[in-house]
Amino acid sequence: MNTKVSHIAIIYLLAAVCSGGMSLAQDLKLVENGTSEFQIVLPEDASVQEIQAAMVLQDYLQRISDATIPVHHDDGNIADLEILIGKVNRPEVSGVSLEELGPEGHYIGTRDQKLIILGGPEKGVIYGVYAFLENYLGCKKYSSNVDHIPRRSTIHLGQIDEMEIPVFSYREVFYNDVYDPEFMDWHRLHSFSGKGSSPTAWGYWVHTFHQLLDPKEYGESHPEYFSFYEGGRHAGLVPSWDGKSVQPESQLCLTNPEVLEIVCENLQKAIDENPEAKYWSVSQNDNVNYCRCEHCAALDAQHAAFAPEQKLYETHGSEYPALGMGSMLTFVNKVAERFPDKIISTLAYQYTRVPPKDLVPAKNVNIMLCSIESTRNEPLETGDRAFSEDLKGWGKLTDNILVWDYNIQFSNLLSPFPNLRTLQPNIRFLKENRVSAVFAQGNIQSGGEFAALRAYLLTKLVNDPEVDLEKEMTAFLLAYYGQAAGHIKAYINLMHEHNQGGTDRKLSIFGGPVQEEDSYLTPDLIIAYNGIFDKAEWAVKDYADQLERVRSARLPVSYAMLEIEKENSAEQWEILDSGAKKKLPNEISELLYDFVYHCIRTNVSRLSEWHTPPKEYLEKYTMVGTED
Repeated sequence: MNTKVSHIAIIYLLAAVCSGGMSLAQDLKLVENGTSEFQIVLPEDASVQEIQAAMVLQDYLQRISDATIPVHHDDGNIADLEILIGKVNRPEVSGVSLEELGPEGHYIGTRDQKLIILGGPEKGVIYGVYAFLENYLGCKKYSSNVDHIPRRSTIHLGQIDEMEIPVFSYREVFYNDVYDPEFMDWHRLHSFSGKGSSPTAWGYWVHTFHQLLDPKEYGESHPEYFSFYEGGRHAGLVPSWDGKSVQPESQLCLTNPEVLEIVCENLQKAIDENPEAKYWSVSQNDNVNYCRCEHCAALDAQHAAFAPEQKLYETHGSEYPALGMGSMLTFVNKVAERFPDKIISTLAYQYTRVPPKDLVPAKNVNIMLCSIESTRNEPLETGDRAFSEDLKGWGKLTDNILVWDYNIQFSNLLSPFPNLRTLQPNIRFLKENRVSAVFAQGNIQSGGEFAALRAYLLTKLVNDPEVDLEKEMTAFLLAYYGQAAGHIKAYINLMHEHNQGGTDRKLSIFGGPVQEEDSYLTPDLIIAYNGIFDKAEWAVKDYADQLERVRSARLPVSYAMLEIEKENSAEQWEILDSGAKKKLPNEISELLYDFVYHCIRTNVSRLSEWHTPPKEYLEKYTMVGTED
């Protein structure tokens, strides 16, 4: 608990003691030998959150101790032994200021023989119950289907006085399994799209220019609404990243006054349809084809912190100058002025990443800063000095910053990707530089390299950047892999020890196994990894669930072997009579079939962000001249 919060809680406690309204608790004997004399007390007009919190607590206490504790409202007789959930009509509760908790904070305390769990109006009381279960009763939630619920016939509590306010106001970990409703509630997570347990606070998320001014509607009649470059306006559509849809080829002309009016008109229509949403993204399309017309270029030059092309960034195989935010932020500030009761979010992404000179975001503007260019074999602060400078620059202008950070390899979701040692320094760095919200980009597809482990560690970090991450990883591995945990840890350590940072080698989110043949995927290391996994599988051979998880952890090594072998040896494979396919060597076909079969039976949905289901990978692997 931070110093400020600790002092507040102590003040409340001392004031109550001096007034005679409460006294410091001694041992609180919640359960004795599987029975309890306590009752759970709710407000007479309990909210949905308070009811859910009470039922969750009753359920887990029964699972832990076999004691069933009844739930009552506060309009009955006051008992000596009570668990007070939410804004209960009791003097013990009135001593804690709910205002200090904010929308999502929680308070856990003991007074005499009463346990108090309070929370902010959104989901604070539910978060408080799960925090109590984990911090005081030893329960853990590692994934949607792996947890640890200790068995204890007796539960005694010492004095508790804990208030916790979230470090970040928005916390999303973008992994498929994370959106299990209880996992989200347990770990205090959000979802921009409304997945899981709560409605979203976001109306529009990102890349919204085409929603607010559609080139299908205005492209032919008003090309002047769109980017000018290469001698003309560009209002067309191009194939999207998923290969199945289309997207705009450019951006909007942000100095055209008609564009502002149309964008605001369409935004108002969207708000009218979803008035409860607080955040609305007014942000660039997913390309770097910004407007170079005379007026946009003048604004960009006026507010540029650097000379043109002094900073060059690169993603998706293309290089572009760090233009800055002159025309973009000027436009977004005007939109924000029209909607003062909403938060207007905009991307600081690719060409708009650099903070502007002599231009400040409006009070209700959120800056969504993206680290897509950064290497993943070193922490952001030291591994990407340019991004570090940009983040610190934005932190001088505003504290309304959401950082979109990237934690997987988009193009090869099952490739070994040793970035676990960068997770904690990255989240700490964000916290230290006025970042208020975090979107941890993971793998929304089912399956993926260490998906459950990485999701769990990120979940812990966005709630507490100072958490003992090594301890959490050790506990996760033991719960998830059983007696194979030590072997999995040895594999992780060996891979990370050969993932050398501090050089020109960049571990890219768009890379793959072939690029790492001289680092952590050398032939000798792959032999070592397989030796480790042989021992891991043997250790849990009698435990079906754990054996399956170990084999899933091995899939990335098999995938790396397949990709490297195809790159290095495919030209020598015999072409079959059909001329369309090549005949695989026996050891490669066996590896391929085992790999694909395990992917299918464990519901691995895709091997790349937008495409390549396992069956498609099998079909294409031997095709002559076919690329994945």
